Amino acid sequence: MVSPTWFSIAAGLVVAIAGGMACVLFVRRKASASHRSLAVLLGATAMAHLANAAGLLDESHALLWRAIAMVAELAQPALLLYVGLAFLSPVERSHDTSVRWRARIIGVLGLLLAVCAVTGQIFEWKVFEDGQAAIVLASWGGVPYAFILTGMALGLAQLELVLRASREPVRHKLKFVVIGLGGLAGFQIYQASQMLLFPVWQAQHVLVGSVATAMALCLTAYGLGRTRLREVLVNTYVSQQALLGSVTFIMCGLYLLVVGAIGEWLRRSDQPLGVGLSVVVVFGALVGLAVVAFSKTVRADVRRFLNRNFYRSKHDYRAQWLQITEAFEQAASKEAIMDRLLDFLIKTFHTTEISIWSFRETDRRFCHIRSMKTEKEPASLGLSHPVIVQLLEKDEAVVIEDAWSKKNVGSGSGEDSLKAAGVALCFPIRAQGRLTAFVALGRQLRGEAYGADDCDLLRGISHHVGALLSHAWLAEERRASAELDALHRFSVFCLHDLKNLAARLSLVAQNAEVHGKDPVFQDSAMRTVADTANKMTILMSKLSLKSFEPMAIAMPESIDISTLIDETVAPIRGKELVRLCVSGEPVPPVMAVREQLHQVLLNVVLNAKQAIGEKGEILIVIEQSNGFVVVTVSDTGSGIPDSMLESLFRPLQSRKPGGLGVGLYQCKQIMEAHQGTILLQSQEGTGTQVRIALPIYRPPATI
Repeated sequence: MVSPTWFSIAAGLVVAIAGGMACVLFVRRKASASHRSLAVLLGATAMAHLANAAGLLDESHALLWRAIAMVAELAQPALLLYVGLAFLSPVERSHDTSVRWRARIIGVLGLLLAVCAVTGQIFEWKVFEDGQAAIVLASWGGVPYAFILTGMALGLAQLELVLRASREPVRHKLKFVVIGLGGLAGFQIYQASQMLLFPVWQAQHVLVGSVATAMALCLTAYGLGRTRLREVLVNTYVSQQALLGSVTFIMCGLYLLVVGAIGEWLRRSDQPLGVGLSVVVVFGALVGLAVVAFSKTVRADVRRFLNRNFYRSKHDYRAQWLQITEAFEQAASKEAIMDRLLDFLIKTFHTTEISIWSFRETDRRFCHIRSMKTEKEPASLGLSHPVIVQLLEKDEAVVIEDAWSKKNVGSGSGEDSLKAAGVALCFPIRAQGRLTAFVALGRQLRGEAYGADDCDLLRGISHHVGALLSHAWLAEERRASAELDALHRFSVFCLHDLKNLAARLSLVAQNAEVHGKDPVFQDSAMRTVADTANKMTILMSKLSLKSFEPMAIAMPESIDISTLIDETVAPIRGKELVRLCVSGEPVPPVMAVREQLHQVLLNVVLNAKQAIGEKGEILIVIEQSNGFVVVTVSDTGSGIPDSMLESLFRPLQSRKPGGLGVGLYQCKQIMEAHQGTILLQSQEGTGTQVRIALPIYRPPATI
């Protein structure tokens, strides 16, 4: 068996190493704050091992020497926290007051426990049945070791955060110092847990502690040598996620430690079911820990505690921005962007209601497109809704209060959709300078109001999403333009075939002057005309209309809209089972290109005719409103599904069999070129209504 003298020699070597390093750091004239704090910590380490060595050599006063070593060990947690604080730059040190107060509290508690150790309330002698005596913990002896375990864990977490926040080349110079100090703290945690489980002080603790401490001190000395004893400061930035992980780790460790202590007490008790009860307690504690870990409310409470006590702002903007860019990295289409936005909002804001509303251009209303709930979709919101009005006016959050809602929101089915869903805040999303969508958040889980930090984070998210939507729309327009260009290039070949077919008909016409009365020629000519007409129809179905260039075909003129509508609907008047009604007051003329306006009206009327089939009703109403001539075309057809309304005005999007998907797209282009608008409202099963508005022509005043 190894003699305790050798244990004392090992401890003496540690005292020499730690004391020598402390003296070197102290005697330097330009010693920094980090070096002074580290020197004090090394001095306390040397004192603890010196007392342990003396206790092995002077067994008559072993209890006193153990108390002295305990005093030094109780000082180490606070000193370790001060060392970690000293590594911060002066600016960060002045801002991060929470760490300073934490170190002060740990120091005061350590001082109180040190008084208890000196007065003999921590250790006592105990004689066992075999006649051997040993130093054991007194009734309250576990409290100092629980304090050391907790304090060293806090110091270790702080060192880990400092090392993570450092960047090269500072990390290269600092890492061995931090690793060495971390090893020193880690062994103290291990030793404290061992004393809590087996409360008997043994001589081998001195040898094991000496070897572990010597290894940690060697790493620390090597790290100090690499820095050449120069001050190394870190402009640290502790992310909220890292702090949350550290606090969670510490709290779970303390929780499991308490559970383990209770289980050990039950196992050692004289109760007949003590072992079984300890297993049940540990199992129940683990299940409860899992339930709490997956609780959204608990996570929200922990984040709120960290925000109030450790952070100057509620959100960790740097970490959140990295998460935003990563979340939207592969989102190229509007659907993918909205899916990622909803997922990110759910992870960030702790509320029971999150939804996204998007502007639908066909009927100029905001419709509900995404939600964290699967309930019935709420009614769409018009531009006159009070919330939409405020979102259109300013790029800020709109807070919805019950009193405000009762005062401003109407009683219509769609007017109180936000209130019925429990929405508390709405934030706009703008793309290309216009309101395209908005985010609606419900009340927070604890009933707290949304503050400036929440609005700042939402502003950053909405601006990023708006930019992504702009890029997506530009990419979609480029893709549609490329498809149209490809179709137009293809039309050149089709036009060549049409030219050949036209020449074929021209030949038939020329021969008819000579052989027109010949029955055989007549029969052959009719077959040729029928075959040519069929081929022309097939070719025409493959072609799209030429790309429209505003005002490039003809000059605008003053047009009587009522007369133009009569010319447009003339071909379908008198159809059986189809009721066509044109009504309205006399309206002033409009300024437009007749062919283009006729094309718009014809396209809308033919769409209505195709929607009602062979039986139904088409109603055309002409009226004057706010300086515009408004033509409303309504039909009693089958209507258009909501899923197709958003894409009706996009090129190459058609719901008709054999349709080219350019009719409504070209109508929209023509109306915008004339400073007019075209809106479409439809409900599946009841019909469709198209509203065309053109500004009234006002001739220039004559002098």
